Order: sequence, then structure tokens, then C-alpha cells
Amino acid sequence: MVLIDEDAAAASDMVSVGSRVTIDRDDGETMDVEISSVGGVSPDSPLGKALIGTKVGDQVVVEAPMGTWRARVTSIER
Repeated sequence: MVLIDEDAAAASDMVSVGSRVTIDRDDGETMDVEISSVGGVSPDSPLGKALIGTKVGDQVVVEAPMGTWRARVTSIER
């Protein structure tokens, strides 16, 4: 079990567990995801690992089983 300091996460401008993130994929698709162990994108998944700790404007490389792709973080909400 991982405990999250909600106040610290809200004050941070980086993606963490509980963040709602919008990304623009290199194929032109926009995705809205929530980093969550329950009902969202797992922080242990390829996408979750790529996004944790990023900020708006950062580029990520997602190394997924179906292939590697790139995206840019466009917004982060709590």
C-alpha cells in the first residue's frame, strides 16, 4: 500500500498518483488519463511509468508491448 500526501501532490506541478493528465500522442490522438491503481492507468504500467514525475510540456516515450510511441503532456489536474 502506498500512502499519498494529497496536499503535497496538489501543490506539485508534476504528475503523481491521483493526477488527471491530458497528453497529445505522436499519432495526433489526445488522451485523458487518470493515474490510479484502481480504475485508471496504473502507475506501474508503461504509460504510468512514463508519466510519473513529468510536467506540462514534457515529452514522454512510452515503451509498451505493442510498440513504442511518444506523447507530450498538455495538462495536469488533481
